[in-house]
Amino acid sequence: MVVMVAVDGSKPAEVAMNAAIDFAKEANTRVIIVYVHSHSSAPLLPGIPPYPNILTDLGASSPRVPKEIINKMQPILLGYEEKAKAAGIKDVESKILPVWDSVGGGLVQETKRYNATILFVGSRGMTGLKRAFIGSVADYVVRNSECDVYIAR
Repeated sequence: MVVMVAVDGSKPAEVAMNAAIDFAKEANTRVIIVYVHSHSSAPLLPGIPPYPNILTDLGASSPRVPKEIINKMQPILLGYEEKAKAAGIKDVESKILPVWDSVGGGLVQETKRYNATILFVGSRGMTGLKRAFIGSVADYVVRNSECDVYIAR
């Protein structure tokens, strides 16, 4: 059994992380903590697949994560790892996942890669035009994931 949790440094992601720790502790299972860094063109037009920016990413077979993102997210991920270990979870891994796809698409692919049993994700509760233009990671994951999804608010 594999529990995956998506984090981004937000309060809803922290709530999802706490729920994932509680679940994994009860199930005595592995936890994978993932921050998905989407290529900047991914969320611009829903339904149109993102492609590398030929001016900045020429020759890159996989997207790159800027150093400032790594410097910001690495301490957060390590803190979550330590929190999970302190709660008694022995098998914990965290990673920054760069993708050409959207954040939701990256999460769905990662759950398949690890054969995750459940994915925990936070919801910011966007509605109306903001949700229509930006989209909802939680909504995308629920509609496209092959594993169970827990949405924390």
